[in-house]
Amino acid sequence: MRHLPVLCLCLALAACGGDFSNDDLEFLNALPRREDLAAKLPQKGQGRSGGGLTTRAAGLVVRLGETSELMGDTEETGRAFNAGVDALLSLLEDIRSLPPTTREPDRREWGPYRAPNHPGFDVRFVMTREASSFDYRLEYRRTGGGEAGWWAFLSGTFEADAGIRKGVGSLHLDVERSEQEGLPASDLRTLRRLGIQYQTKALPTRVELTFTPRDGAFPVSRYTYREAQGSLGEMHFLLPGQDLVPGGLLEDLSLTTRWAPDGRGMAVLDVVSGDIRGAKYTECWDAQGRVTFTARSWDFFNPTEGERSTCPDFSALDG
Repeated sequence: MRHLPVLCLCLALAACGGDFSNDDLEFLNALPRREDLAAKLPQKGQGRSGGGLTTRAAGLVVRLGETSELMGDTEETGRAFNAGVDALLSLLEDIRSLPPTTREPDRREWGPYRAPNHPGFDVRFVMTREASSFDYRLEYRRTGGGEAGWWAFLSGTFEADAGIRKGVGSLHLDVERSEQEGLPASDLRTLRRLGIQYQTKALPTRVELTFTPRDGAFPVSRYTYREAQGSLGEMHFLLPGQDLVPGGLLEDLSLTTRWAPDGRGMAVLDVVSGDIRGAKYTECWDAQGRVTFTARSWDFFNPTEGERSTCPDFSALDG
């Protein structure tokens, strides 16, 4: 799934008046922000281009000094990853803009309101706390329904650790339930569920974005981003159905790319299935995206080209 769907969520919050209490801020700090979860992509070097592995006619026939197509896949997928993160977190930014309408010792509620763009529905946002654990839900119901009529479109959890917004959390959109309740999410109609799991309490941090399809429209797609000290980044994802080598089968690839802030990077590609199942390919590039080193496990005559010493040190992301 090369282009991730973007969901625009808007919640009309009425002006409630008043200020945030310190306890309100503890609730709000349990909500993830974009800067906590978004992939910090490599710097774009002058003259760099590269459309991705799927644009290369000759598979993994790579010459030193050429632009890395795997770098292109990293940048393209990273932008799409961030679009998916934005889709899930855009609503939470709106929640932060106003104090809650209801305060209880371990509960906050925003709303209920008439749902904008969804006539006949009410909407509210609810957060609860138990010790250092938080749960939150964006809920809808038919206008005029009782308390039992609420159902969750967005649900999330957060277990706080040391520091503001440091901990382990998850959130997801239940697209299938939304359709069943007559509240269609048209931008996500190919999905049953869109979710994020993350940990920000220790380096390397980790964020996993998962797309679960409706009716097997495509395989379950997972994109994992990690970040280590020094702003070293890593993206892991699958590239199904690639034609790497001559033969009767297409290859499904597992791709892990790593990059430094200046744009230098390294990719390790494992062939999961196809004509050369089990094979591994490694590629490094410089700050301009030019290939400096390659290694092919299946090539007995010319297994490596270039100098492995040109590959950046990414040991902080090992383990």
